[in-house]
Amino acid sequence: MRFPVLISLALAAAAACTPPAPPADGPQTPAGGSVAAAQAKWETRRPAAYAYDLTIACFCIHRGEYRVEVRNGAITSVRDAATGAPSPESRVEWIVTVDRLFEVMRQASSAGTPVRAVYHPEMGYPTEAEVGMLANDSGTLYTIQNLRAL
Repeated sequence: MRFPVLISLALAAAAACTPPAPPADGPQTPAGGSVAAAQAKWETRRPAAYAYDLTIACFCIHRGEYRVEVRNGAITSVRDAATGAPSPESRVEWIVTVDRLFEVMRQASSAGTPVRAVYHPEMGYPTEAEVGMLANDSGTLYTIQNLRAL
């Protein structure tokens, strides 16, 4: 009689560990807003030139803290946040603009990869976006702070 109980417990534990399916309209904020609404807000408020502090957390070589400048949609400067030194090209290729981060989030969500995001209340850009799941070593957490117009 113990065998059916053990199977029931194992199935219940497995169900509790299964991540929820991504929402049909893409990544969600904890309050339930979609990436589309946040991106629309960003597109109406986005400065032509801006800078921000970007932290990339992952089990990967490009993790770190960066100071990023963007002009006309293109990255013009990436520096190590601690030293101020220019970041090596091998790291720069992983740095995202706000627009590119929205694209990464949409692509991941469309592919069924979990995406969790928190958006700036006035500007709409992601202040925190987890693509994949850091908890199982298969995700990347992007944090954007101190975004300012140049």
